[in-house]
Amino acid sequence: MAKGIAVGYENAVEQREPVNLRVTGTIPSWLTGRLYRTGPGTFDVPSSKAASGVVNLKHWFDGLGMSHCFEITPSGEVTYRNHSTALGLQSLYEEAGKVPGVTFGQQDPCETIFSKFFTAFKQLGADALDQRGPDGVNVSVTLTPDMPGFASHHAAPSGSSSGGPRYIISKSDYNALQMLDPDTLRPLHAYTYESLDPRLDGSTSAAHSCLDKETREFYNFTLKFGSAPTYKVFRIRPLSTPDPESGKDYEVDILAEIKNAPAAYIHALTMTEKYVVLCLWQAEFTFVEASIGKWKSKQPSTFYVIDRHAGGIVAKYETPPFFAFHYINAYDSNDDVVIDLAVYDDHRILGLLQLETLRSGAPTPLARARRFVLHDVRNQSPGTTRQAKVVYTLPPSSSIELSTVHPALYHKPYRYAYGMNKEDFSKSAGFADRIIKLDMSAPDSEPKTWSIPGIAPGEPIFVPRPGSSPETQEDDGILLSVVLDGETQKSMLVMLDAKDMKEVARAQMDTHFPFGFHGVFSAPRA
Repeated sequence: MAKGIAVGYENAVEQREPVNLRVTGTIPSWLTGRLYRTGPGTFDVPSSKAASGVVNLKHWFDGLGMSHCFEITPSGEVTYRNHSTALGLQSLYEEAGKVPGVTFGQQDPCETIFSKFFTAFKQLGADALDQRGPDGVNVSVTLTPDMPGFASHHAAPSGSSSGGPRYIISKSDYNALQMLDPDTLRPLHAYTYESLDPRLDGSTSAAHSCLDKETREFYNFTLKFGSAPTYKVFRIRPLSTPDPESGKDYEVDILAEIKNAPAAYIHALTMTEKYVVLCLWQAEFTFVEASIGKWKSKQPSTFYVIDRHAGGIVAKYETPPFFAFHYINAYDSNDDVVIDLAVYDDHRILGLLQLETLRSGAPTPLARARRFVLHDVRNQSPGTTRQAKVVYTLPPSSSIELSTVHPALYHKPYRYAYGMNKEDFSKSAGFADRIIKLDMSAPDSEPKTWSIPGIAPGEPIFVPRPGSSPETQEDDGILLSVVLDGETQKSMLVMLDAKDMKEVARAQMDTHFPFGFHGVFSAPRA
């Protein structure tokens, strides 16, 4: 048994039937609904074919998927269930006694820090997915309830018993999608973006897509490798009436193609009300897309600004190099675009997420919030590249990762960001040890934090109080975070008042919750 918080990187116990958690404190009466989360749940696969009797996965990103659901009832009870979502793939590991193909954790002959993960999926098409079955893929980074493009699919269930989403689509950084039942979390079908439109034939995509909550338009990109790598930024629009010829209830538009940029590992893109923004930070694939090359201190990162509605690249900006996983938010400001990113000085963090390093508790850096402004987007001459302005970069004490904002203010002007934080890069063990609230409008102000000695938090999800105004009461709500107690080696769902970052309630589990990635809160429909 791993000691302390290292147990968060050990296999989780599958719990397919909901169990009641022990609640202490007072859950606000308005806080009802489901918190869905996903991430790795199995890191070591028993196998009689393996020399050691176990197939050991090496990197945090290699862990086999598990999805989770915490349901908060009107009576103030909290139930929990989970479901392993890559059991078919796990069976392949067991039968082979090793990981077929390649993964994040393997090192290549060039000794670069990224593995040959994506080469395993270069030829992964719809037929291959059908042969593998719905749980034959490992797709467990982000979740999109009722993503457009699947409502008429035969695998889509008729609805959720909670009045929530009809289905959930799980996404990752390669071109594969997995439909989950919102009640049981059981994998129902596996897809590629190419199955929605044959033009979306790239090998990789962004786990963090963009969704307009009002129009339900979905935005992402695919990247096709080759001598001339091609990024296709696309939109999926739901149709009120299915197309009479195809029967499809959605339409795919290619908004832009980028063919003059290197192929890179890009985990996210962002958008505003006017634009989609794809930033190609430095994480270039090399060695026939087998790894990420060495850091180049003089190679800039580039923002491509694309018209969200009419399509086409309207502006291009450069900035000194950085690496990132996640955007914090972005929005229009008159003719400017404001972009907040959680940045790293370089891409060393990819190598530091090896499970051996994380289990050891070795200190690792965490991203810092940086604000960019892209000035006068519409006044840029075609073909020119301008400099993005760096407005501020917050200090390490205000580090932030897996950040979230008020759900109504994504892609709009906002003030507060919430995320995981590290008190001291040089001393703090594990990936993060606090939850932080940043006032992005006042970067010099002292941030608010919540922590308990010996605990490790997960991504905080902001749930606004019904009836509160996003513009005037932006922090009126509750933060939900799944937290691991290193002393008891058990986890709990913690609920914090977002205004003062004080705990109001917790729901205690009898097992540990594996350190995962992202989640989404679904309130019952009115």
